[in-house]
Amino acid sequence: MDTPYPGKTGKRGFMKKTIVLGGFLSIMIAGTAWCSVSPIHFDFESDTGGWAIPDWSLDQKDSVGKSVSISGDKFSSGASSLKLTCDFPGDYWASATVEYAKGLDLRGYKSISADVYLPKGVPDDLLAVKIIFTTNGLGQWIEMRDALPLKPGKWVTVKAPLEATPGGELEHWRCRSNERCIIAQLDKIIRVAIRIEYNVNSVHAGPPYKGDVYIDNVLIE
Repeated sequence: MDTPYPGKTGKRGFMKKTIVLGGFLSIMIAGTAWCSVSPIHFDFESDTGGWAIPDWSLDQKDSVGKSVSISGDKFSSGASSLKLTCDFPGDYWASATVEYAKGLDLRGYKSISADVYLPKGVPDDLLAVKIIFTTNGLGQWIEMRDALPLKPGKWVTVKAPLEATPGGELEHWRCRSNERCIIAQLDKIIRVAIRIEYNVNSVHAGPPYKGDVYIDNVLIE
């Protein structure tokens, strides 16, 4: 009787195939567990979800956020949103920031987005929004390269990628290099911020705006 070739057929071959297949399945399961992330969603239905005006901004002249609260006046989903009350002077660049200052590991996530509403009657083409991260790996902000203009009386969605794109990270984020950009820092996020900017200066001034901006449906997925 011929003896089966070890590793091909027979009992020894079956055992070897089982070990190899078991190892392959373990790698697949481990990879799936890392890649299958649960969406992080802030819908502001019952509370602010940990979002607040950061303490570091309170003593800065160009930081003009005054308060945050839950409001049922405007919302893009559910029945309420986060209301950010601002006081833009109109004659110099200023911003109002809300921040989620809790550590996050965002490896495996693909994007972050938020809906923002500017009430009717607010000066058009002057206010815009950016998403910004702070990491403990760099100790500095990583912000979107371009701010998204806000449209009075309309909800707009600001969105930025958290994964590789054909144009590279520097197409979407302000970083010194890819090695010091967002993807390399996803496991070191310590703060996420949404910043409303009033893009004027002393030469090209605009009317003051003392009022509210609404934020809803912040989603990391």
